[in-house]
Amino acid sequence: MDVNWQSDMLIEILLKLPVKSIVRFKCVAKSWCHLFQSPGFISQHLSVSKKNKQHLVVYYRDRNNDNIVMRLFLDQALVSYRDDLPRQVLPSHFSSLRSFEFCVDNGLFCLHDPGNSVLALWNPATREFKILPECTQKNIPPRVKTDRHAFGFGFDPLSNDYKLIFMWDCFPSEYEQEAREHAVYTMSTDSWRVFKEEEVEFFEDCFVCDNFNNACVNGVYYWQTFKSGVVDFKVLAFNLSTEVFHLIDSPLSETCGQLLPLHDRIAIWDTHLYPDVKISNEVWVLNDDQGHWTKVLKIEPALEAYKMFGFWKNGKVLVESIRGQLLLYDLESEEAKELGIQTREGGDFLLVYTYEESLVAI
Repeated sequence: MDVNWQSDMLIEILLKLPVKSIVRFKCVAKSWCHLFQSPGFISQHLSVSKKNKQHLVVYYRDRNNDNIVMRLFLDQALVSYRDDLPRQVLPSHFSSLRSFEFCVDNGLFCLHDPGNSVLALWNPATREFKILPECTQKNIPPRVKTDRHAFGFGFDPLSNDYKLIFMWDCFPSEYEQEAREHAVYTMSTDSWRVFKEEEVEFFEDCFVCDNFNNACVNGVYYWQTFKSGVVDFKVLAFNLSTEVFHLIDSPLSETCGQLLPLHDRIAIWDTHLYPDVKISNEVWVLNDDQGHWTKVLKIEPALEAYKMFGFWKNGKVLVESIRGQLLLYDLESEEAKELGIQTREGGDFLLVYTYEESLVAI
């Protein structure tokens, strides 16, 4: 049979296949193997996956047995699922599923094991796993002990590359006092660049919020920050292309909302429930890098929710209830569907990410 892989019809069919099938079909012909490894095909396949095959990943502490679980929902109805997604790689590289942190972009996971100061990249679809090299520039000792740290991982569309930003406070014996460092890793060169003091000194007195409260949109990574003893939250942005940080005023200067992508823009949701703090259930989107925000939504009636994780399909919202349940809430019918995930009350441990299969090699 004459296989003409250049035909538009054949490529259209191949783009709809899951990664597992594409990996298996690499042996059909050399031309197919070259096609599947081409940047154009990889980018098109990712676009199709984002549009039609987006999944939900939930990382949480199970209230019934206190186990830490990573659950992958296999369908968009959020009915079928698989638990303990990373068991295939974690035991040999990470100390425990209980301790690691991660963020997700374009089907790639960036993992951090703070106990061993290990950073890694993982593509669950292709089963590729890579421990990142140590950042030893500027005489920074390898595997230093850290107190506070924050990181972010995302895609730079201008260079067609992936980058990891890592910020940490060091307490090794080589330093006479605490030292705060900032570095960026570039996947294509497998190398680190440590920032000069003048590049980061304008936000050195800011604390970056926990890693679950951040997002990457259009080649810019965002974290929320605050100053010790001062109620004035701001947004720290990092341009993955120019590798420049800048601070942006937040529309929620007195509360720490949830940073989330919304229609290719960064949004902040005022949904975190704190003692003696009134939440508005408002959603704001950033118009520019000058701190101009627009309120686009106010969810009413106000939900008894600890926080929200953003929209899913058909205008439904993912919500953590005050009882520690993950719910899918319909804004029109005001009905909530339980997703079978129960953690301890009060925002104990529950992270939610969207995920799509990717052919991106690491």
